[in-house]
Amino acid sequence: MIYGFWALALNLLTIAVLAFIVANGFISLTFWSIKNKIQRYTVSTRKSLLWLSVLSPWIIALSVTLLFSPLFQSGAMFVWLTELAHWHHPNIYYFLSWHSISLILFIGFSLTIAIRSLVVAYKNHYQIILLRTLATKKSENVFIIDSSIPTAFTGGLIKPSCFISTGLMEQLDSDDIEIIIQHELAHLHYADPLKKWFFSLLSSYFSPNVKKVLKSMMAITMEQAADSFFVKTQQQAHNVASTLVRFTKLAAKYSIHEQFKSELLVHFCRQSIEQRVLELLNDTQLKPFPMKVVLLTIILLAVISMTSVDSLHHAIETLFDH
Repeated sequence: MIYGFWALALNLLTIAVLAFIVANGFISLTFWSIKNKIQRYTVSTRKSLLWLSVLSPWIIALSVTLLFSPLFQSGAMFVWLTELAHWHHPNIYYFLSWHSISLILFIGFSLTIAIRSLVVAYKNHYQIILLRTLATKKSENVFIIDSSIPTAFTGGLIKPSCFISTGLMEQLDSDDIEIIIQHELAHLHYADPLKKWFFSLLSSYFSPNVKKVLKSMMAITMEQAADSFFVKTQQQAHNVASTLVRFTKLAAKYSIHEQFKSELLVHFCRQSIEQRVLELLNDTQLKPFPMKVVLLTIILLAVISMTSVDSLHHAIETLFDH
């Protein structure tokens, strides 16, 4: 067993893990219950809500850990916290305990996720280097790849680049090509490949079903944001929508080449075209960011997580003698 500072640090890490698991569960249930309502909000709001969904377990875990720390538990003005939630023997840590097992399992799970994500990032990095080497530079950050398959995508985590195939340029007119290039440059402006990688990493902590929906919704939202980035008038929106439809009909005749299949390549024509066209042509007023609701929800989940950690700790203490 360990005493003193390191024992306190390990106990706080255990509290963080338990709070993260509890918060993750409640956020998953909350997200699943409102996922169909998110489309009622603006694209920027949807992005923010999705990011909050994957970041909230970490924010709540950190908040709960601070509330259990001596910084708050020992302060006279925070004495009410010890009645609401407290941790037994915080200055003693047992290696052969459920505390240690839960911490080791979470660290092991996190390392697995991190290694997988880094491997994907490493492969993508060299894939982009190879594509840049083989491609012809059209303009700054835009490259033409020699391929009969009509495709356009943006890739690269640190220095993203836009790629468009000769097969696409030969089969669409110059106006469509310009719209597609501007769309890909919007992905570059937003640094979407890097954000997509980081979002995928964070969503890996959720159950497979929730993870799948989170990633799908973020991918569609990124495409919608890029679709409308350079749209200033309704006529421009119609032009982008028309290009989407023409590209979809063209790409339907082909399958994406293996070398272009990567979750970190943001393709022009891979995500729900119907939703994207409707978003461009829709003139209804969408809802803004629900700041008050979000803040109240996060605070409520933090309180629930804190009390749940304490209750869970008491429950396990009654079952196991460590």
